Amino acid sequence: MKKLNIIILCLCVLFFKSANICIASQSRLELMNGSTSNINSVNKATITTEAKTTNTEKINTTDTTTADVGTTDTQSTTTTDTTDAGASVTDTTTETTTDTTTDTTTETTTDMGTTSTDTSTTTTDTSKIDSATEVSVVNAEEIDLGDYLESMAIGEKQLISATVIPTDTTDQTLAYSSSNEEVATINGLGRITAVSVGTTKITVKCGKVKNSFKLQVKKSNDVEVTDIEIGNYEEEMEVDKSQAISATVIPSDATDTTVKYSSSDSEVATVLSTGEVKAKAKGTVVITVKAGDISKEIEITVKVATTKIEVNKSYVVLKPEEEFQLKANALPSDALQTMTYEAEDKEIATVESNGTIHAKSIGTTSILASNGDMSTAITVIVNEIGSSEQTTEENVSIEATSNRVQNISENDAELISKIENNFDDIEVNVKECNVVNKSILKALYETGKTIHILGEGYTLTIKGSDIVNYENELNTNINVEKENNKLTFVINEGKNLPGLITLQLSEGGYKYLYLFNEAKNKYQQLKVKDFSNFDIDTSGKYTLSVDKLNVIPISIIAIIIASVIALGLVITYIVVKKQYWFW
Repeated sequence: MKKLNIIILCLCVLFFKSANICIASQSRLELMNGSTSNINSVNKATITTEAKTTNTEKINTTDTTTADVGTTDTQSTTTTDTTDAGASVTDTTTETTTDTTTDTTTETTTDMGTTSTDTSTTTTDTSKIDSATEVSVVNAEEIDLGDYLESMAIGEKQLISATVIPTDTTDQTLAYSSSNEEVATINGLGRITAVSVGTTKITVKCGKVKNSFKLQVKKSNDVEVTDIEIGNYEEEMEVDKSQAISATVIPSDATDTTVKYSSSDSEVATVLSTGEVKAKAKGTVVITVKAGDISKEIEITVKVATTKIEVNKSYVVLKPEEEFQLKANALPSDALQTMTYEAEDKEIATVESNGTIHAKSIGTTSILASNGDMSTAITVIVNEIGSSEQTTEENVSIEATSNRVQNISENDAELISKIENNFDDIEVNVKECNVVNKSILKALYETGKTIHILGEGYTLTIKGSDIVNYENELNTNINVEKENNKLTFVINEGKNLPGLITLQLSEGGYKYLYLFNEAKNKYQQLKVKDFSNFDIDTSGKYTLSVDKLNVIPISIIAIIIASVIALGLVITYIVVKKQYWFW
């Protein structure tokens, strides 16, 4: 009977244990079916404790079996079996879920040495999640870099304050990077450190969106060039001519004040590192001046220098109301060929823009032909018998020597004829040509011939190649005065010379040459190699001397002498009358 009771008890325990396992499994199924895909699964823990059966045998005890089984969904259940033989069997099953409250009740009964303990644990059912919460994701659209420096010095730092847009972006994590960390580095907080001179690209990224900027690192304490000032320069140059371009860097304390020059067309003009521009060929060129990041450009036009204005006739003889077609061209052929014409005295003759001369009244005038670089004058003679059909220089000379034209003497006309008819060196006495007028000077200038004017004790030489302005007439009559080893003479009565002239004296032996400076009221010594044959380019009073002259003005000498005398008197007075001053 005792063994049968034990077997029955064991079967009951197994039955209730199986029932509890089924109930727990059913609860877990319901929770899983009630959850959504976006809800994290609820962890469940099931703890099952089985109390082993303890058999206690006592003498003279009554077999008693008590079963108290309580079953609750997702609860803990404890079953205690007691036999009359004093054996106590306890079966405890516990299931725990999230948010569970447990109450425990313990009851103890003592009957004739037999003790029975009944423990019941109740677990509150965990509330089920009926619906899942949906979470929407907001992606970044752009990144605002905020204010930042595009240029830094070595060792400097700056912090990038980047903002993700929109501001409610789900993931606002920023990633920073530098394309060249040898130039600059950037850490995870956006702090940039300039390392060395160079350029790098700083990039800020959030998800698939990124923004970047170019960063330039320079030497520490660099002062940038802000402007370049170009000095005055010639906008037009002639071939083979040079000019210097001056450039000033602003500010003056810029770190790098190096100025670089370049030419857009070295075949037209070249430029050296010093800024010297040399014209090479006809055309237009742009000279670029650069300092730092600043550059300036200037445009220069190179033209071919005019060596001569060539005309079809230098002297024109016309009757009133007659016409003559004047033609002029510049040499060389690639020089500027555009000509303008102007009449000196429009009452005697006028000229059209195409060079047509119209004789008006008897007299002599000049027509000026110019291409802007050089000009030449054409003499127009209007008389009663002149003819526009004259085409040779001989006819012009014949008309001139007839002395029927105003302002030109017979001697002058004959001299001009000699110059025009290829006489190389022409000699004339000062009595025949006491003044070299502009007509003669013009003929010399145009032909390049040389004339020697013979005077008393001297010879004046004028070369056509040395004439600068043929409008300045030259007085050839020189009065030479000799006194006390000195020779004094006046050139051109103080009027401007037409150019360089040469004076040859028949008497020599002089060692010093002086020109009297009227502005300073004193003589100025001139250096020449040959005192009997020297060049003169300035009019005025000249003195040749064997001995060196005192070039200090007499007034200054008088002041010095008076000062010395006064000082001597003062010293004498102090020594004789005021000796006690020194005691």
